[in-house]
Amino acid sequence: MSELLFCHAPIAALPYYIEELGINIYSMEELCYFIAGNVFLLDDSFMNEELCTWIEKQMGAYKLAENLRNVIHAGRRLSVFVDLILEDTCYYSKAEIDNIVSVLEQLEQKTGFECSKMRADQLMEKEKYLAAIYAYRKLLESEEAKETDALLKGNVWHNLGTAYARLFLFGEAAACYENAYELNQTYESVREALLCYCYMDDEEKLQQKCAQYYIDEHAIENLKKDQKDAKEDARIKEFDQRLEKIQSMLTEGQKIEAKDALNDIIFNWKEEYRRGCKV
Repeated sequence: MSELLFCHAPIAALPYYIEELGINIYSMEELCYFIAGNVFLLDDSFMNEELCTWIEKQMGAYKLAENLRNVIHAGRRLSVFVDLILEDTCYYSKAEIDNIVSVLEQLEQKTGFECSKMRADQLMEKEKYLAAIYAYRKLLESEEAKETDALLKGNVWHNLGTAYARLFLFGEAAACYENAYELNQTYESVREALLCYCYMDDEEKLQQKCAQYYIDEHAIENLKKDQKDAKEDARIKEFDQRLEKIQSMLTEGQKIEAKDALNDIIFNWKEEYRRGCKV
């Protein structure tokens, strides 16, 4: 966690480890902050004896731990469990707590498939693309997927394609987008598939797929324009400027400075890609 949190309660000697996101929690305030920032990722597995024991032993919150155990043993809902933690810690305002609990209550009214999709979508928003891929794949292979309507299942395939595309795996992404189109019949899915072939510079496959999906020449021109526009994104322009600066350094004989600048770019690329590949 990158933000500074003011903690009233003790700091744990031993942190509570949240395996799904690889996070160590050292205080009740930090636990509340985690809940608020990951509300869509929470499921019933969050209600466990290990967390209750940590709250009891490391935080000294004996009464809260007892109340949380009672919620688990009574088979009550996750929203009740989370509400107890937030109310006891007083890190958020009443309105903020009500909003968090309300989101959980809404999730509890949805099907398991819908909830799992929302959690996978949340992983996407947090740029945890590999974790999202695993989540979408697991969802599509589940028994619930067989009973889910085609539109929703198609949208899962579409989002899976986007996760692959964010990792520059355009071949896998294109296949997912095509699966999505077969189910949801939305132009957005077939458009993204065709864009993947554009990014792979596979003109033969692009023309083949355009014929398969009855995409006219005007639509193809728009696709290539979209690809060109993407290359003119502000971030890409900034990258081009950095490369030009490195080239100027080399021209002026500043080889060490140019090497350092290039290594910095490569390091940032690697870090960004690693973040996306963390499970």
